[in-house]
Amino acid sequence: MRAKKLPLIRAGLLVAVSPIIAAFLYSLINGGSMFDEGSGGGAYLWFLMASLPIGLLLVLIGIIVMVVRRLKN
Repeated sequence: MRAKKLPLIRAGLLVAVSPIIAAFLYSLINGGSMFDEGSGGGAYLWFLMASLPIGLLLVLIGIIVMVVRRLKN
């Protein structure tokens, strides 16, 4: 049985928006604003500075791999 792989494009998008999801869920569970660093999940939004470029790089690599595979066939 072959395990289904997560495509790079979807993984990149997930990495890029994961701090937004984390801030939203933290604020939803604990209350407060997701933009407030003191009582909400706003501190998670600082991770966007790292996750957004890494996620976009994964998306770009995924698009390049997809184009190369299509041109190969």
